[in-house]
Amino acid sequence: MHKFHPEDEAAVKSFVEDGYVVYNDIFDLELIADIREFILSRVPAYREGMDMYAMANGIMDELECSPLYETWVHTANLKKMAQHYVGPDIAWIAYDTIFINLPNDTDPVMTKGWHQDLVTGTGVDTVFAKTFFTDVDAYNGMSVIPGSHLQGLQPVRNRKPQIDLLQNGYKAVNLDTCKAGDVMVWHSLTMHATTGHSPTNTRISISSRFKSTEGPMTSQERALGYRSLGVGPLNHVKRYIGNDYLMPFRTMGGAVKIDKHLTNIYGG
Repeated sequence: MHKFHPEDEAAVKSFVEDGYVVYNDIFDLELIADIREFILSRVPAYREGMDMYAMANGIMDELECSPLYETWVHTANLKKMAQHYVGPDIAWIAYDTIFINLPNDTDPVMTKGWHQDLVTGTGVDTVFAKTFFTDVDAYNGMSVIPGSHLQGLQPVRNRKPQIDLLQNGYKAVNLDTCKAGDVMVWHSLTMHATTGHSPTNTRISISSRFKSTEGPMTSQERALGYRSLGVGPLNHVKRYIGNDYLMPFRTMGGAVKIDKHLTNIYGG
């Protein structure tokens, strides 16, 4: 499995053809280790008497309030990668999801069968990104069906696809060489699944979604909200002027600049 670097434009061609790509060298591995420890340290407190999905949501709520999350989501290489797919105006959809795949766990929520994410409220112009915080093995990683997105939206019954692409010439790929710090990016129509559970190893990952702030959003995406990771030059000009109505002379005799607390989005 080829892994791309954040600024490698060849990744986009692979994404268009296969419906997914895997990146490395996006995050500092110390940051990945710190977030992994943050998650694992909270598992015992949540574990007793709580299902895995509720536990993961509770830990994600804590993580989103931490400086670690801000550092992670505003990583420069993450923004560079995202710009290749949606342009400079990046909306990072709220409510990321932690997946904690413990050895031999039987919770079906943590082991997803073949599915497309478009059927769960995500838009066709939305891109998924899964960050791995542990290495995966042959049993607990992700599997994809390359090219499945080019067949469009598949009919489902009770969340299960009604067309078996594997019986129609397509082949599944087990992404079992993903390492901690790697990021898997896929189209919302790409058929994918959790490979399963390992008998010995834990897999921790966070699934996220991003799209352009300038494009349409689904009802779910509007309700969940988003944070901006960056804006393009046209939005930057509007921010200098100060408003979308482009009022003349607003800054005449003063300074044309960006508020300091907005530099994460607009730059200096």
